[in-house]
Amino acid sequence: MSGGSDRILEDLQRVLGELEHVVKGAMASAGEQAGAAADRMRSTLDKAQEQIDAAEAALDKNLRHGVGATDSYVKDNTWMAIGIAAAVAFVAGFSMGRRQ
Repeated sequence: MSGGSDRILEDLQRVLGELEHVVKGAMASAGEQAGAAADRMRSTLDKAQEQIDAAEAALDKNLRHGVGATDSYVKDNTWMAIGIAAAVAFVAGFSMGRRQ
């Protein structure tokens, strides 16, 4: 996965963990009065966790597909890939040489 996607998923996991901690604390202090509200919150948190897991799985699947497609392209077009890499290296070297 990309760094940005990983960071977003980690942040969402952290927020969910903090929300679960708050809900557990509220349930312990409120007792039975907050039972129904706590159940709804728990249900909502579970749904959010499922959505995060699904998003993570989709990102992982897309990343694997992209890596596989790139690998297949390079294997099928080896000389083209070498030419592209050489052109990119030439342009990068040329632009770095101009700066100095």
